[in-house]
Amino acid sequence: MKAQISEAFLDTASVADRFLPIQSLEMDKINRYIDNIRHLPPAPTVAVQLLNLFSDPNRDVDRIVELVNVDPSLTAATLKRCNSASHGGGEPVTDMFQAVCQLGFYEVYCIVTAMIASQTMTQVRAKYASDATRLWRHTVTTAVTASLLSRRVHTVDATAFTAGLLHDIGKLVFISKEGITYAQMVRESGFYGSKLAIAEEQVFGFTHAALGARLLARWGLPENICTAVKLHHDPPATDEKSNGLAATVNFANYLAHKMIDGSTMAHACPQAMDLLELTPEDIPSLLQEVDKSLQGVQDLLQMHG
Repeated sequence: MKAQISEAFLDTASVADRFLPIQSLEMDKINRYIDNIRHLPPAPTVAVQLLNLFSDPNRDVDRIVELVNVDPSLTAATLKRCNSASHGGGEPVTDMFQAVCQLGFYEVYCIVTAMIASQTMTQVRAKYASDATRLWRHTVTTAVTASLLSRRVHTVDATAFTAGLLHDIGKLVFISKEGITYAQMVRESGFYGSKLAIAEEQVFGFTHAALGARLLARWGLPENICTAVKLHHDPPATDEKSNGLAATVNFANYLAHKMIDGSTMAHACPQAMDLLELTPEDIPSLLQEVDKSLQGVQDLLQMHG
């Protein structure tokens, strides 16, 4: 079944060339870099196909169950969530069909996508445990925040969650190839702000944002997610409503750093705030809302362990 599901993704690199207007020279450089990586994270085939189902009004539970059941670890994580204290109360659920009906498609999607994202951190976690823990907490916080903000720009919450969850995947690629060299670069430059991007440009010729966006495009992720990942440190154009997802991830990234790191380098992007129709006065209540939402996803935060 895995082979059957993967057939549609055999030529994603060529299809992805239509996506994301990266300058040709930079794109070639990034493609060569990716091609030379021995151990890339696996393409999130199941997550992409589940995401596509959100736009299908005729989707059925059987198809969702079929996709989740491809990987036993995804099935186990979904059933565990369904039987947790927050959802339990009766007989333990052992059937995926019942679990999907009880949790709802969006929550199942978040569990599956987070599980897949956590698995991509295996190499980093083995060598750089503290860095991996910090990055994972930031990743989940950004995803949850982006999902909360998505309603402000009429973006599908699953799309925003996915973009938030994958926005820093370029850092994982860098650290899997460069090892301690990149880990040290991050520690010296800081986890947030322009210093890291400048250092990446000087050493590699492109940033983790551009690297992550290109990898996601090659994996077949939608164009708007790839664009949001590429621009998560850049101000989105306020005259284009299509940049709503980019603004969402940009601001979610800022809030996550502010919550976790208390970073004095974290400054809200005015353009992102304009697109999201936020004012500085809205931030304290938004932080409380994010914190409350995070209490309900503690199992996602613990997936890195």
